[in-house]
Amino acid sequence: MANVANLEKRLKDLIKEADSFAIALTGEWGIGKTHLWNEFRDNNEKLFSGKKYAYVSLFGLDSLANLKSAIAIEVHKSVGANDNIWKKDILKPTKKILSSLTGSSIGTTSDVRIGLNLGNNIITSVVFSHLKNTLVCLDDIERKSDSLPMSEIMGLVNYLKNERKCQVVMILHNEQSEDKDYFDKHKEKVFDELLVLDDSLSIIKSIVDSSLFIIYKQFYETIGIKNLRFYQRVDKSFKLFDKAFSSLSQLSKEQILRFILIVRMVYDMPSTLGNDIDFKFFVDSFNSKNIKDFRGYKIQNAYKEQNEIPDNIVKFNKINDYIHPFYNYFEISDWGEIIVSWITELDFDKEATKNLIEKDKLTEETLVIDRSNSEILSEFHSLEIKPNFSERLYYIACAKIGRTQLTNLSFYCDILEACNKNDLASQLETYIKRHIKNSINYHQTRISIDDFYSFSRKENDRFYNFTINEIENHKYINISSNTISSIFLDFHRHGRSVYNTSDKKILELIDKGILREVIWTNIDEFLGNRKLFIHSILRHPVLNDIEGKREDVRLWILELLQEKIKHNPNSQPSIKMWLDDTKNLTENLA
Repeated sequence: MANVANLEKRLKDLIKEADSFAIALTGEWGIGKTHLWNEFRDNNEKLFSGKKYAYVSLFGLDSLANLKSAIAIEVHKSVGANDNIWKKDILKPTKKILSSLTGSSIGTTSDVRIGLNLGNNIITSVVFSHLKNTLVCLDDIERKSDSLPMSEIMGLVNYLKNERKCQVVMILHNEQSEDKDYFDKHKEKVFDELLVLDDSLSIIKSIVDSSLFIIYKQFYETIGIKNLRFYQRVDKSFKLFDKAFSSLSQLSKEQILRFILIVRMVYDMPSTLGNDIDFKFFVDSFNSKNIKDFRGYKIQNAYKEQNEIPDNIVKFNKINDYIHPFYNYFEISDWGEIIVSWITELDFDKEATKNLIEKDKLTEETLVIDRSNSEILSEFHSLEIKPNFSERLYYIACAKIGRTQLTNLSFYCDILEACNKNDLASQLETYIKRHIKNSINYHQTRISIDDFYSFSRKENDRFYNFTINEIENHKYINISSNTISSIFLDFHRHGRSVYNTSDKKILELIDKGILREVIWTNIDEFLGNRKLFIHSILRHPVLNDIEGKREDVRLWILELLQEKIKHNPNSQPSIKMWLDDTKNLTENLA
């Protein structure tokens, strides 16, 4: 096994010797064997200069006679009319036939297929008697007609090498087949060497954008796809996308390329993931709406006894495990949705794309701020403080409000005070507290101290107690049903064991109208049936902390179920049996 450089060196050494040989160049389908040979020929013109040469694709060839004719035609094209054998009078008829088949309007082997049956007897008997010291490359073996057996091809290779002293290179892929079985059994009798191309990364590097090669390399090494045509399609897709949106930042380009690599892999080569997985399942399960339920299945069902995991969860985990080494927590959102639409429908949402481009500009600005932040902190900790340090730190800290932990912002205030810039420290602190208040007041869902301090806080953090007080004093007004649904769904999906006591102020706002939307909200199949979800609502511990609330909720649910029966009488049997079994939702709330 070898990479491109090693194979090219070996080919060069063999051809230089001028001795006859037969070698087989193999490798997995699409890895770039033909590309390697063509590049090798183009880059070694001196080696091929003055040499009789025939490159023949066996695509569609159905007989040994046609294969010999194709070789003869290619040899004639390579030497022209100046070679001595073509000047002999005895070959004038053959020369006339060959010239008619290799006129200026004919450029490739496939172009001359129509004339292969003309003069085959003359070509076979005369040309092959003079076919010596020729370099012959036979390609596309697997695309030949079934009527041309591998035994005849290998017999011809053996004849060319031993009887006509030719140098023969045969290119074939290593996929199992009857022809491959025959080749494996007889290769040692015919071929001097077997060269295996198993590393085509250098070929890929030569055809893709060099600034993004590191992404291709990571995909190649972690996912293991070596098919050159796949990378050519990805490169073409990316360049079309890049041309359409030339203002994208390098960060977004890298992100988009990662999406294209994965989406194209599943779209073009679904068998890579297994025969039981199709593109539709991939898109449906990894889109931003559904992926949380797939990834959270284990936690959601921790309290349930199940002998078997559903097939769709097994398939999802199979895809996720395959993708994970290249793309951690892959999800089809933002640019991913645009790319899926573009690849499958050859179109995309113009407005969504415009918004992402605007977002990309903000992201680029954010990266500049982050780099400046790293530089100024390095400056501080290295004890190499430069002029205007405090002013620069103040500007960066203001830009980081809302994007970094409050612990870090508190530290920036401490530094400014240590630099005797109390005015800047005080002003920064005012801006930060204003941000905290606004975040709490305009928060559309429940909020807790964990939203501001996801990691442990440092001692004497100047914003911790302030934030707690603001949260405790905050009054929720016009809370949405989605917020309340999310509280009950989280409790339900985590086995009724995880809840937040700070949700009390939100759950106090439940009324019958909100509850109507909550109990009929969409329930994913992985969370069980709707009855179990309603049981979870009634078993939520925080309802017991609100005087009379649990009973209010139970009575409202009973009224809403009667509404359901009135609207859909067919639902009456199931609702009646359920209420009888639970004694109107007071017992057996499993």
